[in-house]
Amino acid sequence: MDCNTARMLVTFFGRQGSELAPEDAAALDAHLAGCPGCAAAVRFERAFDDRVAKAMLAVPVPAGLKAKLLDGVTARRASWYRQKAWSLAGLATAACLLIGGVVAYRISTAPDLNATELITTQGDQIQNPEGYIDDFLSPRGYQFNPERRFELRLFDDVAMGQMQKREVPVLYFKNIQKNAFARVYIVKDSVLNWKTLPRDGSSIPGTFGLQLAVVLDAVRGDVAYVVIYTGESLELFLEPRSQI
Repeated sequence: MDCNTARMLVTFFGRQGSELAPEDAAALDAHLAGCPGCAAAVRFERAFDDRVAKAMLAVPVPAGLKAKLLDGVTARRASWYRQKAWSLAGLATAACLLIGGVVAYRISTAPDLNATELITTQGDQIQNPEGYIDDFLSPRGYQFNPERRFELRLFDDVAMGQMQKREVPVLYFKNIQKNAFARVYIVKDSVLNWKTLPRDGSSIPGTFGLQLAVVLDAVRGDVAYVVIYTGESLELFLEPRSQI
């Protein structure tokens, strides 16, 4: 190790060299032992450090300094928390205003509920269920065309529903006289493979008095009507065979 390296190590890692790696500390000690000039310089700097340290320790600490420092830190911390609280309050207010604005916009742009149109629609559902069903299904790419025709006088409503987490059209039927209900799911085999179910007209009994049966489409081979119903048989919801 040369003198320049030794002086640099002493400057950057302290006079005692306590932060040096063991091998570097050993090399520095070996150099100082064999170099009187570097050794004298290090002794001088160590003596200077010692005198400065003693002088610093001899300075009396003002009474109450610790308490004043802690009070200052507490005050700054309280100020920071107040600023943070005001910032969060501002964000909350802005969020409320934004949500309120969105709600107000939606209310202002929402169409008025037309009583006449609503009554007419419900009348069509009762008087012309076939047209009502077609108006709902056609825009969605479906038709209601089962091989065995359902008794549309028992039709209640049509909507999109969930079957095994897939969205499919479902028609609701009520046979009030027999206290029986049916849901007719229109299922494409590309959505759910219904072809694993019995297709011979037989039903599968389930729990809570429910049964399941499959009615095929009269035209399309990829569409079936999966019916989940209550009552003694699916015939409660179908037109008599003599009317087919």
